[in-house]
Amino acid sequence: MTQNQINTIQIELLSDAAFSRGEGTAGVVDIEVEHDDLGLPFLGGKTIRGLLRDSWLSLSPCFPDLAKAGERVFGPEADFDERSILRIGDAVMEGQVRAWIEAALKRQGSHLHPAAVLEALTDIRKQTSEERSTGAPAERTLRSVRVVIRGLKLQAPLYWLEPPGTGEIHALSLALLATRHAGLARNRGRGHIRMSLDGDIEKTRRAAIGGGA
Repeated sequence: MTQNQINTIQIELLSDAAFSRGEGTAGVVDIEVEHDDLGLPFLGGKTIRGLLRDSWLSLSPCFPDLAKAGERVFGPEADFDERSILRIGDAVMEGQVRAWIEAALKRQGSHLHPAAVLEALTDIRKQTSEERSTGAPAERTLRSVRVVIRGLKLQAPLYWLEPPGTGEIHALSLALLATRHAGLARNRGRGHIRMSLDGDIEKTRRAAIGGGA
């Protein structure tokens, strides 16, 4: 198997998701989602790698024969030296969509603004903390959170420092299928995702049982 056979990871949002950028937008939301200068939401490659690595470390005791392959893909446990052979880029919207949006924003006389693009692909949710003693909303805890709407698909490019073998793709596929949630409030129903190799869930499932991609 060569590295050219596995080019991307696709992330499909099965529910609204809050990929927080750690800050808000004054007068709009308290917690903003990650988005680029076109107003298009994205999920950072380092975040994706962290999610997959956590999933693999949870799975790895069940697959001792894949220990070496998993270590090559995700690095050894407690590794801070980036010794893995896989690098993951940011997950963004498909290239043709991005090109269309960019052309629309730059078109002469266009009134389209990146903020309008962001608003079209997201929604705003409000939440508050609860008083444990009464179950009522706690005072001064109301927060507005922007979420990326479900149904959106993002693609993250893969960069292999060395061509992966069947074992490496096997380990990666298992981690992809095991990673089901991302973002804020993922334990409260948000951020339900489906990850796959090159957008092909059946190929991913075959690879996850050792049948190759």
